[in-house]
This record gives sequence, structure tokens and C-alpha cells, in this order.
Amino acid sequence: MDWNPWIKENLHCCSCGGSLQDSEHINIICLDKLATWQYPRWGNVLVHEKYPMNRASAILCDRCIQEKQPAKYAVEWNNERTQVKYHKVEDLKDLPQIPHEEIAKAEAELYDFGIEEPSSEM
Repeated sequence: MDWNPWIKENLHCCSCGGSLQDSEHINIICLDKLATWQYPRWGNVLVHEKYPMNRASAILCDRCIQEKQPAKYAVEWNNERTQVKYHKVEDLKDLPQIPHEEIAKAEAELYDFGIEEPSSEM
């Protein structure tokens, strides 16, 4: 299924609240906040054992992405895509940030890039 038309027609930007109709891209942001709902949730499959895939998502318009505007709301929809609900980011429980270093290390192990741990000698 192509989600873009449904998202553009039924959702609003989670930062400015504006329409997504004129956005060229669907900009989905993974938040370091707990999603207590089913859809959508996000995470990183490379580190999902340590950081479960239960993170809230926000969808931002191209302008808010370009202006580096923060998400004010996380978005939720039901499996049938008949209901959309917005949650204030400030009201959601914080989750620890997923460190980029851990993702890079997991990716290197997956593909065996041979990346070595940095030396403590300097």
C-alpha cells in the first residue's frame, strides 16, 4: 500500500499543524518518547533488544523540517486507518536516546565492516 496519499489527506504536520498536501516528502521523525498505542511506533531494528521498538512518531511538513522545527505532537492511528489522534510530546514519557555509536557498531557487526573499538590510549 502506498501510504503517502492517505497521510497527506488525513494528517497534519506535528509541528506547525499545517497541511501536508504541499510537502514533497513524508518526513517521519522517531521521538525519544514512549508510544502506548499500536500504530505507528518506531525504533531501530539493529538495537531493538536494548531499545525496544515502542517509540512515538511525528510527521512533519517539508518547511518544518527545513526550519528544524521540533515536533509538538506525536501521531497515532488505528489499524483500519479510520481514526487519527495527536498526543502532546511534552505529556509523553521520556525514553533514553539511542546512541548513534551503538547503531554504527551494530551495523558494522551485521555487515562485518571490521570496525574496531577506539583505543583508550591517546
